[in-house]
Amino acid sequence: MPAPRLALGLSGRHLQALATDRALLARLDAAPVVFTLAGVDRIDGTGRLRSTTLDSSAAAAVLTARTSYAAFLVAAAPQRDHPYNLARRIASLDLLSGERSGLVLGIHDAFAPAGPSGQEVWGGAGLSPGVLLGPATIRDATIAIRKLLQSWPIQSVVADLETKIFVRADEIRQAAHQGIFSIAGPLTVPAPAGQPVIAWYAESVDAVRAAADVADLVILPPAQPAEIEQAHRSLSAAAGAQFDDPSERPRLFVELRYNQETDPAPQVAAIGALGNVDGILLRPDESVEALVELLETVLPRLTSARPGWSLRDRLGLPRPAYLLQDAPAAFPAPEPQPGPRLSDLTFRW
Repeated sequence: MPAPRLALGLSGRHLQALATDRALLARLDAAPVVFTLAGVDRIDGTGRLRSTTLDSSAAAAVLTARTSYAAFLVAAAPQRDHPYNLARRIASLDLLSGERSGLVLGIHDAFAPAGPSGQEVWGGAGLSPGVLLGPATIRDATIAIRKLLQSWPIQSVVADLETKIFVRADEIRQAAHQGIFSIAGPLTVPAPAGQPVIAWYAESVDAVRAAADVADLVILPPAQPAEIEQAHRSLSAAAGAQFDDPSERPRLFVELRYNQETDPAPQVAAIGALGNVDGILLRPDESVEALVELLETVLPRLTSARPGWSLRDRLGLPRPAYLLQDAPAAFPAPEPQPGPRLSDLTFRW
């Protein structure tokens, strides 16, 4: 039985420390973890206990630019961010990072303005009447984001100097989506060929069921073996619906809290022995000292494996199923432009 992969879950306070301490960030970049979840306190309910944080996508962009290996999953929620904005941010970050980025969606955003009951999503910002907060809204946002990420494939950018065609625009598709969110598409930036990973932070059994056929990865808060098994069954029952390989299922990670007074090794071993978990999200307490000890002492004792390059490869995930088979082209096919071809030109030095 392969050992579960390890990941890190960091709060806004940890992100602040990493943004100002290059030595600490270098330790993170060298750590044998699959990914770092940036801003888990935004979406797990604990963020309400503190008054300041960093925007997860901005923090991930800064930290990714300063690292060569670390992968970051950005914590976010449609309560605060429209699916179009989330898709645009994560596509840009994944391109800049060399496919080392992804998105973790939660139901609540602790730092978002609260709308009225039943209209919590966007209602607090006053930008729309708002919609209901819950797993169904996250599910609809996931589908909309995936369509947007597929609407402008990076392969369409050809920059052909001979024909003077920069983009095969007819390969850009309308990402029309009508659901809880309405989107006309397409996205305004191309997305990487491998497609960014979209994960869920599932705070309930209902959330796991809703995520089972749309998410690449599901993260459970600290859970008992019976709850983990129930989540595993839900994910296995919907296997393959969101992937181009129908034999695959979403990956399952379980959160494990860490403080300096407890050795996590026995718990890591116990969760791994269940045989139904793909990974463990190690989450240090709020102190920077706990993060330092985790990086310097604990992780090297737990594993020495350094996974592959792209985040999707690290998780062993296939590409997502294509959702725009019947979508019309957003633009007509470009035509070669008149004038001399580059190969016909003579350059004088």
